[in-house]
Amino acid sequence: MSNSGSITLVPSVHFSPTHRRRVRATIRETKPDVVAVELDEKRFERLERQANRDPFDLPFPVAVTYTLLRTVQRAVVRLYGLDPETTDMAVAIEAAAELDTEVALIDRPIDETVSALTDRIGLETIPKVFARAQRIDPAQQARALEATRVPFSEIRHGDDVQPAIDQVRRLLPEVAEVLIDTRDRIMARRLYALARDGNDVVAVIGAGHHNGIHHRLESLVAAGDDIDATIPRRRPAGEPTRIPIE
Repeated sequence: MSNSGSITLVPSVHFSPTHRRRVRATIRETKPDVVAVELDEKRFERLERQANRDPFDLPFPVAVTYTLLRTVQRAVVRLYGLDPETTDMAVAIEAAAELDTEVALIDRPIDETVSALTDRIGLETIPKVFARAQRIDPAQQARALEATRVPFSEIRHGDDVQPAIDQVRRLLPEVAEVLIDTRDRIMARRLYALARDGNDVVAVIGAGHHNGIHHRLESLVAAGDDIDATIPRRRPAGEPTRIPIE
């Protein structure tokens, strides 16, 4: 992107102390014009308030799905001995506040994501998953299992988690399309638009989105098109709250 800004992707495991340190160090060293985070406006506001979202603000089917996903996520995070209350996104916002730097919210609105997920999956999905599992090559299963054994602290690139992402895509393509592919497209377009406007951007994204966003950015750069993207931007309010990451 000549005559434009730059994009530094920071693939991260959201609840990992190692990745929180990496996020903070990258932002401090790079001193970007904008810090982009894998959040939408509602999730950003929840972090700013340090409050949990009330699922009853959502339509009932969406609220049920949202609550289930959040419960499963928190249980898995605790299973790995991590703190579900402290994320890389919170650290990124804190680091942006230290530098008095704007935060760009590049993710799809959570309401749209959960609603799309609710529309795509149901009880009929369960037998499909079992049928798909029977068709998966044993070598593919082995690679996916091996990817889950990589310590979080050693994950530095999308390639480190790609076998697991591919396994999700084989078993639950409906979920992969909503939770991964659609969001990758949206986040890549927004990052591209930020850089085309001359901003140097540090983007903190989940490791599972790294390869998808990177490949889509390459396609956008090759096409060289201007993109009209509305990107919510916020300046973190008040003094940053120190988040322990040791």
